[in-house]
Parts: sequence; C-alpha cells; structure tokens
Amino acid sequence: MLKRRLILLFAIVVMVAIAIGARLAILQIVQAKEWKARAQSFNYRHFVIPTVRGEIVDARDHVLAAEQPCYDLAIDYQAMNHDDSWINHTAIERLRPQYHNWRALVAHLPAMRRAIAADLAAMPALIARHCGISLSNVLERFDVIRSRMRALREDIWTLRYGNDEDVQADASPDAVDLDMGMHARINLAEAHTAHTIVPAIPSAVAFYFKKHADEYPGLVIVPSTVRQYRYDSVAAQVIGAIGQVTPDELKADSFRLPRLIPGKLADTPGNLQGYLPGDETGAFGVEYAAEKALRGDRGVKLVDLSGHEVTSVRRNPVPGRTIHLTLDIKLQREIQRRVADPTTGLFDVDGVGHPAAAVVLKVRNSHVLAMLSLPSYNLNTYHQDYDQLVKNPNLPLLNRAVASAYPPGSTVKPLLAAWALSHGVISPQTIIVCHGYLFPGHPHQFRCWAWRTGGHGPENVVQAIEHSCDVFFYTVGMRLGYNRLIHIFRAYGLGRYTGVALPEETSGYLPRRRRGKLRASDRTNSIFMGIGQGPIAFTPLQMAGAYATLLRGGVWMPITLMRGRATPPLQRPNVRITSAALAEVEAGMNLVVHGAGGTTHALQMAIQVAGKTGTAQTAQVQLINGKKAVVKGDDGWFVGYVPADHPKYVIAAVVEMGGEGGSSAALLVRQCVLALETRGYLPKVDKP
Repeated sequence: MLKRRLILLFAIVVMVAIAIGARLAILQIVQAKEWKARAQSFNYRHFVIPTVRGEIVDARDHVLAAEQPCYDLAIDYQAMNHDDSWINHTAIERLRPQYHNWRALVAHLPAMRRAIAADLAAMPALIARHCGISLSNVLERFDVIRSRMRALREDIWTLRYGNDEDVQADASPDAVDLDMGMHARINLAEAHTAHTIVPAIPSAVAFYFKKHADEYPGLVIVPSTVRQYRYDSVAAQVIGAIGQVTPDELKADSFRLPRLIPGKLADTPGNLQGYLPGDETGAFGVEYAAEKALRGDRGVKLVDLSGHEVTSVRRNPVPGRTIHLTLDIKLQREIQRRVADPTTGLFDVDGVGHPAAAVVLKVRNSHVLAMLSLPSYNLNTYHQDYDQLVKNPNLPLLNRAVASAYPPGSTVKPLLAAWALSHGVISPQTIIVCHGYLFPGHPHQFRCWAWRTGGHGPENVVQAIEHSCDVFFYTVGMRLGYNRLIHIFRAYGLGRYTGVALPEETSGYLPRRRRGKLRASDRTNSIFMGIGQGPIAFTPLQMAGAYATLLRGGVWMPITLMRGRATPPLQRPNVRITSAALAEVEAGMNLVVHGAGGTTHALQMAIQVAGKTGTAQTAQVQLINGKKAVVKGDDGWFVGYVPADHPKYVIAAVVEMGGEGGSSAALLVRQCVLALETRGYLPKVDKP
C-alpha cells in the first residue's frame, strides 16, 4: 500500500514538473521575444509630439484660418477634484524646504493641508474674475472634464472587464460605486495631467498666474495654439469653426500610441491621427468637411530611463494639410462691405436688413467665387457669442446659401423654356394668350400676376420671360407634365446635392416621379411647378448651378468649393439644350433687365447683366410682441449672369420676405456685380 502511494506521489510530482517545464519552454523559447519586449518596455517611455492643424486659404492663397501661438490656463485633474492624496503630497512639497526634520514637517502638515484646500475651494471664482468669464462657465468646464474622464473610464472598463463575470458580479450597478470600482482598477494618465479650463488667455493674465503660482495650487500655464480667422465675419458660415471633441467622436476615433520598442510588440501600429481628451475638431463648414486632412498626425518619441531619446524609432509629427478653396475672400469681403452700406437700398427704413443669401459661380467650371449668408457673425468670438447667436431670430449660424431651400418662383421659367424649346414642346413661334388667368370661365383660379390689368395678351416665349407671364408657364408646366418636370429639374441639378461637400448642405425638396396613374393633385402641381411654386424648394447654390448648366448648353458639373477633393467626373450633357433654344432664352433674360416690360431695372448698368427675377409666396414663424405668429410674405429672387453677351459668372440671390425679386434680390446682385468689377473680374465701367 505504501509503495503504491509513493508511486502515485512520484507520478504527480513528475506531471507537475513536466507542466512547469513545458510552461518554461513556452516562455523562454516560443514567447521569448514577446516577453523580452515586455520587459524592455519598462525601460522606456513614450512621449507624444503635438501636431499643427492645417491652414485654410482662398483661391489667391490668402490665409483664412490658421493656428496662432497662445497660452492656455489648465488645472491638474487631481487638484480640480480636491484629491486627498494630491493635497497631502502638495502640502509636503511646500513644507519640505522649510522643515528638514520630519517630525516638524508632520506637525505643520494639517495646517498646510487646510490652506491648500481653502485655495482650491476659492479658485473657481478667482479664475472667473481674472479671465473675465462667469463662475458658471468655469464650473461647467470642470464638469465637462469630469464627464470626459468618466467616459474614458467606462470605455476602458468595458474593454477590460466587459466579459469578466466575477468583476461584474462585484461591481454595483450604481454609478457612484461603478466609478469607485473604476478608480480602483483603472489608472488613466489623464488623471495625473493638466486639463485646459480657459483657452487662449491674454499674455497679461498668463503672467499674473505664473507670478502668483503659490496661490493657485494645481493651475498650470500651458503653451498652446488658438485658431485664428483672419477675416472675422467674412464667409463665416462657409469657413466654419472648431469645437471640443465630443465623447462619441472620441470613442469612434481615439488616439492610440504605437509601440516603438523593438520586438514583437513593435507591430502595434497605433492611431496617431486619433483624438485625445480636450482635442478640438471641426464643428461645421470647411473646418468640419476637411477635418481629416486638416487634423494632421501627432508624433511619438521614445526616451530611455536616462532621459536619452532613441532617435532611430522616432516618428515625427505630420502637420495638417492646407485646404485650398475656390473662394476669393476679398471679393466676398467687398460684397459684404457693399451690402452693409445703408445707401445700397438693401435695408429697411429702420436700418434692419432682411436675411439673405448670394452665390457667385464661374460658368466655365462651377467654381464658387463667393458664398454669402446674411446676417453673419465674427468667427473669432463664435464661442463667446454662441448663446446670443442661437437665440437670434434671424439665425446667423445658418448658411442660407446651402442649408436653406426656398420655392424658386419665376427663376425656373428660363430653365423650363430652354428644355421645352429644345425638345419640341413649344417653339419660338408658339403664342399663348394671357387673359390674366389660365382657364376660361375661371378667373379666380391660376391667375397671372398681371390679372388686375387683364393679363399680358398674346405672348411668345421671349416675351413671356421678359414679362414673367404666369399663364404662359402654367401652360408649359401642363404640357411637360408632372413626371417630366421632376426629371428636368433633377437634370439641371436641382433637388440633389451639388458636390460642394459642405456638411450643412440640404438637397432641397423635389418629389419623386409618380409610378403608375397620376393623381388629380399631380396635374395641379404641374401647373404650379411651371412657375416655380408647388412642392419644390431649392437652395441658392442649386439655382446658381442650374443656370451655369443652362449656359453651358446643358452640361451639368459638380460645384466646387474645395480644390483637390474627389468629385464626380464631368458628365455628358444630360439636359440637352440646343443653341437655338439657348439664344431664345438669353434674349428673354436680357429683356428682363433691359426691356421696357422687364421685371427689374435695378440692374441696368454699363456692363450688361441678364437674368430672371422671382417672387415666391412663403410664410415664416416670427416673434411679435413676444409671441410666435405666422407671417405671410414673399421671398425675392434674382438669378442672372454677367456679361450678358459672353457669360462668365452666374449670380444667384434670395432675400427672405423681401417682396418682389426685382426690387430686393436684384439690388443684392447689383452689389455683387460692382464687387466683381472692383476686384478685376470684370471691366470697371460702372460707378459705385
């Protein structure tokens, strides 16, 4: 019996020895490189090298947005949270130069701890006072930092312990208990670093905090950069701004360090373009649209325990790319300067202008030269002014040129006329008699705007464009029909994205073609769509693009704002406008401005301008005596081109609730033409 037990014990010892030997063999032979690399990793530290956000420049290389050196006011995360161990450590460090005897130091420690705690308690109010901001803003910033750290811990908790049943069983679902559990298991580097409270503080404020550092435990002045916008309110909605990275963005694209230590772990690539807590990212406009190109890649360096860098593995930072726009910022500035001048006639008697938008495009390639949205605001004070901007009933944050769609009114008439002429729906000899209304015996339905004077009488297509005869284009709308009208609008690029690649862009509104039998309402809508009313709404940028397509003989091109971005290839003509049809329509648009019966004379200038007015019925919710009310009115449009005999530039403008386009939007277009002359795009032949 004893012998059998000894044999069994010996067998167990042998099996354990074999298992240990096998494990040692795996560690020393199979996984030798990996564990060697892990051991070496304790001898090195990775340091992140910051990158620089790219610039945004205009077509003539004028800098629109760039980084400028500044100072940020930051606070140690532990100090912000009145961490007891941090207070204790700070108190000891303050007392150490005075008391070399440990007993004496310990005796004075409680008093020093109380003094530091009192300084920390008073600090938010002092920061607010010296930085010229409200106490609530400082405390809100503290809360944002805490929320961001909590989100990081939650993410790491999920990654590490999400499938660990024992850990989950131990952790309470209560948020506070969970956070305490995270503190016990997760030690973030960000918990031991300073976080920005007030960015870009004045140099005098930075000097003050440096000088009085002892009074502000945990506060740090950090060399930083601030985004500067050189032209303030010019093209503000187009250029855009930057803001704090959100928790969702941080989670989706987090910064990860590569492993630079030689060995198996060096295969970890990392994500040098990812976000760190406190990073800024594009919030809207070009800043958002070109975020990946502008952001750049951080660098990384490896430093050994003696403080020497391992230069052979260094990864230098890659600065963000420069984004080149087709915009001419000085042209846009000139337009905005002219529009702001009360003598231009664009203002009410009380000096308040209507919200408006304008776009200037090159006919040849659909490059955007100017994109105006009024009212505007100063990008450099965007964050400080944000609350007021959001409350402003005129919505200055809205880029009306691409984000607002309006019924186009009579501006669609030349587009439909050109298509109808090119495809035999009407001819230059077609005469339609306008009695002031469409259907005989029904004078109160489908009226022409000239119904009070008995209508326009017999009209051909050139006269109908000049006089903006509704009855003529009601008839064209009926002849084209519901589905074909939708096809035509879409072929011109209306009701779809333009290719400008701004995140705020809307596709506008254009219904889908009807399959099967048409409804009774479709016939009615066909009539209204013939004059740019009904179930359609387009942006000023879309209308500018549609006219450029018309003037190119039906060749649609994507609209370009940012050079070098991938855009759809040049498409074959998909509208097919004949030269004869285009000549008829151009003759009509020339008479709109220069004919005796034209609908605007505001553009009778030395340089020939042609185009089409539009007046579209609309309604807006406005605040009247503190109460919301629906106010009906008309949006004024003008879409035209210059020079009339050799079109180079298309200009589309809309003035919200501006009344007739010939007396509102046409005035805005006039200022655009004068600015084109001032900037050398056109011969300077007109008086300002």
